[in-house]
Amino acid sequence: MFKVVLPLFLICFYSSVDAQVNRRVRIAVLNDKKVALQGATVYLLTVDSVAIQTETVNADGTTEFSDINLGTYRVKATSSGHEDGFSRWLDLQKNTSVIDTIILQPKAGLLTGVTVVSKKPFVQFLPDKTVINPEANITNAGATVMDVLEKSPGLTIGKDGSIIMKGKPAVTVLIDGKPIQLSGADLQAYLSGISASQVAAIELIENPGAKYDASGNAGIINIKTKTNNQRGFNGSLNLSVGQGVYSKTGNTLNLNYRQGKINGFLNYGIRANTEFQDIWTLRTYFDNQGEDSALLEQPNFGKNRASAHNLKTGLDFFVSNRTTLGLVFTGGLFNRNGSFSSDINWMDKNYIIDSTINTLGENTTEFKRGGVNFNGRHQINKTTELSFDVDYVNFNIDNDQHYQTQLLIPGSPVLTTKGNTPSKLDIVTLKVDYAKRFKTILLETGLKTAVNKTDNLAEYFYLDNNNWRPDLSRTNHFLYNEKISAAYASADAEKGKWHGQAGLRYEFTSYKAHQLGNAVVKDSAFKRTYGSLFPTAFVSYQADSNNTLTIRAGRRIDRPPFQNLNPFLRILNKYTYESGNPFIKPQYTWNVALAHTYKEKLTTELSYGYLRDYFSQIFIIDSNSSNENKNIIIYTRGNVGSFQNFSVSETYQVPVTKWWNMTAVAIFNHKIINGVVWAPITVKISQLNVSLNNQFQFKKGWGAEISGFYQTKSQIDLQEWLKPQGELNLGVSKQVLKGKGSLKLSIRDITYFQNYSGYSTFENAHEPFRIKWDTRVARLSFSWRFGKTMKAVRRSEGGATDEINRAGSGN
Repeated sequence: MFKVVLPLFLICFYSSVDAQVNRRVRIAVLNDKKVALQGATVYLLTVDSVAIQTETVNADGTTEFSDINLGTYRVKATSSGHEDGFSRWLDLQKNTSVIDTIILQPKAGLLTGVTVVSKKPFVQFLPDKTVINPEANITNAGATVMDVLEKSPGLTIGKDGSIIMKGKPAVTVLIDGKPIQLSGADLQAYLSGISASQVAAIELIENPGAKYDASGNAGIINIKTKTNNQRGFNGSLNLSVGQGVYSKTGNTLNLNYRQGKINGFLNYGIRANTEFQDIWTLRTYFDNQGEDSALLEQPNFGKNRASAHNLKTGLDFFVSNRTTLGLVFTGGLFNRNGSFSSDINWMDKNYIIDSTINTLGENTTEFKRGGVNFNGRHQINKTTELSFDVDYVNFNIDNDQHYQTQLLIPGSPVLTTKGNTPSKLDIVTLKVDYAKRFKTILLETGLKTAVNKTDNLAEYFYLDNNNWRPDLSRTNHFLYNEKISAAYASADAEKGKWHGQAGLRYEFTSYKAHQLGNAVVKDSAFKRTYGSLFPTAFVSYQADSNNTLTIRAGRRIDRPPFQNLNPFLRILNKYTYESGNPFIKPQYTWNVALAHTYKEKLTTELSYGYLRDYFSQIFIIDSNSSNENKNIIIYTRGNVGSFQNFSVSETYQVPVTKWWNMTAVAIFNHKIINGVVWAPITVKISQLNVSLNNQFQFKKGWGAEISGFYQTKSQIDLQEWLKPQGELNLGVSKQVLKGKGSLKLSIRDITYFQNYSGYSTFENAHEPFRIKWDTRVARLSFSWRFGKTMKAVRRSEGGATDEINRAGSGN
């Protein structure tokens, strides 16, 4: 691997002698009263009006284009409620840097006294990604990151917390470029502990380039948190309270101080919620003739109190104009205490109750995450840059369970059990990147190594004559060590109306796993090594100022989360267990897409994805069950076959009037899943997801929002589908404190239609289910910005780009 990449480094290094000058354009965008128009969009245009770069204006009203070729250009600026504006013609033949100001005039017909406040659009569509701006939605005030994802266009959240993007499973979730190593319900709980007010933007990247880790078959979701790195002392404060069935609160504080060569920052968030979860299932068992033989009704009501603290803080040291060093600390603490009760009814096929089993349970979870990142960036010359990241991340998870089960017959004994499942995960990554710009080509190469070590213990006990005795049949100790090494090279070129990028990444994985045995469980160990190439490419053609065509293609991998490899059993209830599978292989996907954009308003995309060795959630019968009917179901995962997805999406963004902006998204998916569980199974389904967001801006700083989404019946996995679901949201806002603060009142899920209801099929049974929770919530929030605002500096996002997403927090 090093023999392949080292020559690329040497070529780039020695070619730096002939480096071209880095030309820059700095633009300020103001309204007719000379007030900065934060969030305005600016385009760098060639002499034939082709946009070659796009930027968003900062809080001080400025932005900058860099790495521009020789030529003559001008800048176009657009902002809601204003006429488009243009800069003068900018000569970059003689000058290496130019500065200009664009004054945007209010659109004709605006009433005197109306204040138009520019803001980022809810969704931004770029050639290589889609950007969600949470603060653009009033109803996101006081919400969590999970709330934002649930109503983002093209995203679907399964009942187990899995995220599906445009119909395709297996998404890698990053925070500031670092994977958060959680999956399923663990990921859902963790993101539910982070306030949306801590997030600057959410990037949906369907076909990441070779510079990114190859994991995530459907692509990458990168959650970019706020880092206030402006000059002087400044910050922001966000407070919110909410009321559903139970109360909720979420607060964040962002602070920054930059003086001379030192910049310090802090981002802290705290949430405290009380939640409920109401689950109902009705499992129907079949006899040998396929006729109904027994019914198992499993209602379950749980209530929990959760608190979450998230911290990001660090320092930047500007050694010189060309060299920057940074140190970033991140931490998270999540606590949840919950209790539940369930009366499980065994019935005959005529719904006559035969027996009832009562279960009372308590769960306590404590999840701690700490990380440190050391990064550096050195600009060798105007066109050559070298950067590095060193990351260490640690997870410590404690999960305690306590159950009491009793058959509701006089004199029936009480079965009392408890379990403790602590986990520890250590991740170390090292990443080096080198970039070199030639006249029309940007060449990037890099190396990365990641080492992951996890230690999982599961101890179960049962109460016998007031003495706790170990349940060795379910006790387990699982050790897993993994190393992933990667190298990549990519080239990005622009010429005239064409823009293209091609890259190749190689990843080599080796792991060792050891399940320690005891008197009952057999000791076992396994290991594996594998490597693969991952090509990526896209080509974009701007036919004219109105039409742009883009073709994207790439190959990706999805490795099973660490905890899914652990073969120990986890008790969900008396008749349903969850188990890992140490024999899951990685799954591979080819994705290809064709997109057309018209006037930055209408985007149409056709895409196809083919997934091989698809590992689906599967439900199997417990072969070790001692009862005659074999009625215990084990929920696990395994490689079952292939997954195909055909997708068509339409996105329309338009200012309907001077005070009304609308974004509409429709995504149609046709899925074909082929697999083998107890027998060959083929699933074909077509589904539609529609979302609509309306933002209204009125005079005197008032604003409003009406938004929502609707999804038709959808297939989640090989053995499970969901009924239609949706959400309707309303919100109103008012600017206060001379525009530095705002008050927002919102109501989410007014119709209480956001639920998970569906159907699961098993070998000898099927099961409709319904899950409801506290989704209809009214929130009141207050935000305040203080201090000076200057142009922000660039900061590394770290190097642990694929590792933190696969751990599982035990939440």
